[in-house]
Amino acid sequence: MSSLKRLIPYLRPHKVRIIESCLVMIAVAVLNGGTVLVVKPAIDYVFINKDDRMLWGVVILIPALFFLKMIFTYTQSYLMAWLGQKVTQELREDLFRHLHELSMDFYWKSKSGDVLSRLTNDLTRLGDAMQFVPLYVVRDSMTVVVLLGVMFYIHWQFALTALIAIPVAGGVLGVLGKKLRNAGRRSQEITGEIYHRFQESLQGMLVVKAFNYEKGAVAKFRQENDSLFSQMMRYFRATALSGPLMEFLGSIIMATVVYQAGREIIGGRMTPGAFFTFLGSFFAAYAPIKNLAQLNASLQLGLASAERIFAVMDESPSVVDKPGAAAFVKLSDGLALEGVSFKYPSREQIALKGVDLTIKPGEVVAVAGPSGSGKTTLVHLLLRLFDPTEGRIALDGADLRDYSVSSLREHIGLVTQDTILFNDTVAGNVSLGKPSASRDDVKKALDVADALNFVMKMPQGLDTPLGDRGLQLSGGQRQRIAIARAVLKNPALLILDEATSNLDAGSEKSVQEALEKLYPGRTVLIIAHRLSTLQKADRIVVLHHGEVQESGTHQELLARGGVYATLYKFQQLEPAAA
Repeated sequence: MSSLKRLIPYLRPHKVRIIESCLVMIAVAVLNGGTVLVVKPAIDYVFINKDDRMLWGVVILIPALFFLKMIFTYTQSYLMAWLGQKVTQELREDLFRHLHELSMDFYWKSKSGDVLSRLTNDLTRLGDAMQFVPLYVVRDSMTVVVLLGVMFYIHWQFALTALIAIPVAGGVLGVLGKKLRNAGRRSQEITGEIYHRFQESLQGMLVVKAFNYEKGAVAKFRQENDSLFSQMMRYFRATALSGPLMEFLGSIIMATVVYQAGREIIGGRMTPGAFFTFLGSFFAAYAPIKNLAQLNASLQLGLASAERIFAVMDESPSVVDKPGAAAFVKLSDGLALEGVSFKYPSREQIALKGVDLTIKPGEVVAVAGPSGSGKTTLVHLLLRLFDPTEGRIALDGADLRDYSVSSLREHIGLVTQDTILFNDTVAGNVSLGKPSASRDDVKKALDVADALNFVMKMPQGLDTPLGDRGLQLSGGQRQRIAIARAVLKNPALLILDEATSNLDAGSEKSVQEALEKLYPGRTVLIIAHRLSTLQKADRIVVLHHGEVQESGTHQELLARGGVYATLYKFQQLEPAAA
């Protein structure tokens, strides 16, 4: 019921369309009753009394009724299809928007395949339920009511006997409904696992091939696929049982009615036309009742999908703006980390512990340290993807949390190790953080990033599609596009997170030169594992096990013979004692 209640706000704006649909479905139900009522005069007056005028009336009336029924049936189907698709469209948009509003901790604990399954498979199931369930529930329920009225009009005692079918059907639906929903929910969960397995294998196919892991991947997939098969068979067993069970119960009631009617006809208290009209009404009413029993499966599956969709909608972002949060304009006094500690939600180990760090405006500060020392965590905190567990980060003396997240990120430029390009044009990827940028601005940013030359040689220049993940470009070219994206924002704070670590020596040198063009006039934070990229920094801060171990220039740190000097020696750039 909670899922149904939560769908009401999506239905309320379309109440006029809903009323129109209901009126059309009532008309179809009335026409269903009308087609049955034609049977009585056809038998009593045409076939028994041999009335020629009634014959022509019946011949004209039958196609007229079915013509009207055709028009109303088409209209009801179209209106309900529109309503189901419109609600699904709005739900899909709200779900997609909500996913983008959630903080990064949601994505750390969720499998991307499961999220994708809810965004696609569950929404499709819910859309089908929204389209067909109301259609059949309203139309078939009204049809049953109209036909019951016909049966009471013909013979009220027989109608009471036929009414036994309704509570029996309700009992059957109640017993099967819970099984259907549980099986449907579990099957959707397993489908999410299968989506994740597909995605994982496709993205990691190089590793799968390199390690001869094909059989292992297939074995794991087969196990999950078998689980899905078992759950779906539980669902289909319950679905398959509802129809035949309703038929058997209906046959018992029908046999009782035939016995009663036979006694009435033999006794001369009922005409054959009245009996066949009653029997036709019973059969016509039985079909909608059977439809409702089978429709219960779609309803339960739709409700299971709705529960999974609203479970995501109920997730709340952990990083939110304070009421009245100020807009960050520019960096005037500098950046300071004051006793900052942080632990990721899904991990036991502390990523940062009591970090104190001050960065002056226009200063180029590098952060070095072995893998797992907390370098990238600094980036996550500065972008407010997460908030510190303890301590605070201050911009111009004010807590980072006092600024609105959007204004903060608007003034931060980021170039990461894994370059993320979207299936868009060159211009679309560069202007990602500034959609209002002119083409001249895009060209200038590409020129600063040393990318304009190769871009203008591409078939469509700035309008060249880059394809999925920008794989049409080399690693160095993708990185230059990412640099141009950061340049276009003209950020007050530029963060370079392992920006050249995936490049070969030649590309690294070229990209490094492009990056150094951005330093003047900006505050720069460089996160790097390759110490060769840090030597031109004003200051190098060394992290180890989430704590600041050392700070100083390149030469000062080498002279101390500490963590930095050891890392430098291991990278064999030059002797550690130099």
